[in-house]
Parts: sequence; C-alpha cells; structure tokens
Amino acid sequence: MAALSHFLNLDLLLKSKTDFTPLIEHLDQSVYVLHHQQHEQEFLLVLELSDMDRKDLKSRTENFLTIVDALPDEACKLWEGCISRIFSYGFEGGCDGPALDTTIPADLLGRIAKVGADIGITVYPCRSNE
Repeated sequence: MAALSHFLNLDLLLKSKTDFTPLIEHLDQSVYVLHHQQHEQEFLLVLELSDMDRKDLKSRTENFLTIVDALPDEACKLWEGCISRIFSYGFEGGCDGPALDTTIPADLLGRIAKVGADIGITVYPCRSNE
C-alpha cells in the first residue's frame, strides 16, 4: 500500500503565565483538551477539534477561528494575554509520490493574523510498516 503525503490534523497550542481553566470552561464539546498543564511559570493548553468528519485544512482552520471569534470577554482576555498562540498543522510526510501541494488561503491567513496567532507546521516522517 502506498504511503502518500497528506494533512493529518490541526491543533491549537496556547502558552500563558495564567491558568487556562476559565478559558476551558467556555469551550464547548466541539473542542477536545489534549493537554492542560503547568511547567515552571507557564501554562500550556493544546486543543483539537472534536469534529473529525471535516478533515481538510481549510475547514478545521475556519472552525477554530469561529470558536476564537465567539469567545466571551473573560475568555477573550485570557486569549489576548497568551505568550504564544499557534495553529499547528500536522502532515504525514509519506514515502511515495507525488509531493503534497497544499495552500492556506489568504483570507484564512488574514483571520489567523487578526487573532494574533502564528502558524506552525510539523511534517512527520514516513514510518515503515515492517
């Protein structure tokens, strides 16, 4: 079976000097909390969308942005106080061609920039089935 390159998932990684518990309380069932931990003086929150039916990069990005845009004031203050906000795109590198060609449209880049987030990209190496 061919191991082709493909988009895997989108996570949202947040770091702050403040605990994320109040923000988490405002999130609904459309988001899974993958990690919520404190390390030294920083808190890390990693979120993933629970809707796994919509697997494309654009839909997942739009879903996260809709959630961020709808945050109430208290949660929005936590968002704005973050040290970092990263939309982390994960890709499977694949072992066989063709090369993966993907685009994050300009309108999404603008929305990501408007909420003060960065873009991270992780390409996972091909794993042998042996």
